[in-house]
Amino acid sequence: MIREQAELIIEEEKLIYVTWRDYDNTSGEYHFTIWFNSNNNKYETIYIGERGGIEDEYSFDSEKEAIDKMLQENYRHKCYNRKDIKENITKEAALRIIKEEKLEVIWYDEALKPLCAGIKHDKQRDKYISFITNAKAEIIEYRSIEFDGEVVVFLEKYNYTSTYNDEFLALYALINRARMIKQNRISFV
Repeated sequence: MIREQAELIIEEEKLIYVTWRDYDNTSGEYHFTIWFNSNNNKYETIYIGERGGIEDEYSFDSEKEAIDKMLQENYRHKCYNRKDIKENITKEAALRIIKEEKLEVIWYDEALKPLCAGIKHDKQRDKYISFITNAKAEIIEYRSIEFDGEVVVFLEKYNYTSTYNDEFLALYALINRARMIKQNRISFV
């Protein structure tokens, strides 16, 4: 994915604003910054939170990896701050919303359909993928956003191990994208 494609996704899907320059503390609150850090030859993805402070920071070897992480984290922040879905997003809740709103989706292992939002689980890499298809029922690759499968986190402070996955984020992206397609607010190029 390149910058222009990411900018289109951010604009159309009403995600959090992104600046494409070196971080400075005059750029405001609640946005992402992506830039190339020549000191360590890495692409940095930074989430700027309240009062312009850095809340999350990631480093990558390629710009594509940085953009992918920014989109994943962008959906995480959008999901946690959502006002459109008040409940926890489980498969059951997602299916109920899809049925109630009569959204057209591709559910996990279903066959591809044209002009549709979908979700799949890549079991080999343990990734949940939100995608969109074009008029030929082909996946538009740059529109795919990957979310982590099972992640084990050790919280040293509490001497506690926790396991989670981001399937709920992929489901949220699926619902968001299906709503946009139904409202003709998304491009398929």
